[in-house]
Amino acid sequence: MKKIGFLLVAVTLFMLSRCALNQKAQIAALGKFNYDVTSVQDMRIAGRDINSFETGGGVSISSLPGIAMALLTKDLPLEATVNLQMSNPTSTVTKINEFKYLIEMGGKPLFEGSVNENINLAQGQSMVVPLSFRANLFGVAKDQGIEKVLSDLFTRKSDAFLALKIKPSIKIGDRNYFYPGSITVDKDFARSISRSVNKAVTR
Repeated sequence: MKKIGFLLVAVTLFMLSRCALNQKAQIAALGKFNYDVTSVQDMRIAGRDINSFETGGGVSISSLPGIAMALLTKDLPLEATVNLQMSNPTSTVTKINEFKYLIEMGGKPLFEGSVNENINLAQGQSMVVPLSFRANLFGVAKDQGIEKVLSDLFTRKSDAFLALKIKPSIKIGDRNYFYPGSITVDKDFARSISRSVNKAVTR
């Protein structure tokens, strides 16, 4: 009986050790993934498509219907879908379950969200995950000036204007293990906004 008990303990410790090593390897692999914003779609400000706000490289509030109402209600919504591509260059098969994402504007948090989706990526595999957000620009616009904020959205004259950060996790058993710290995917994905706008204009 003692031998059986000893064997059970040994097997249990061995399984726990393998589980811990697997968990550590998968979490480490998350930091080696390639993350890229491939495009930004359906961007709207105050309910209007971003293309309709272009005014020869600059922005004038007088030419933007709805902005005056936004100033009165203190609600200037910015919404879009950011397409995030995740690629696994490592030899570790990694199963991402949930990840949190943060969108910053001018270094300040603008929107926080999360995606709960089973993503299994072997070496060389990739997947695009759409991240939708809707945030109120009023606080940022009030501090920096509405015309400046809107102009930066279109012209990208301000460095690190829109940044995307994520915090992915793996699921082992019934528990999620998050990557320590946040991973900066793109310090200024406004470049993707510009590419999307230019494509729409040339169609």
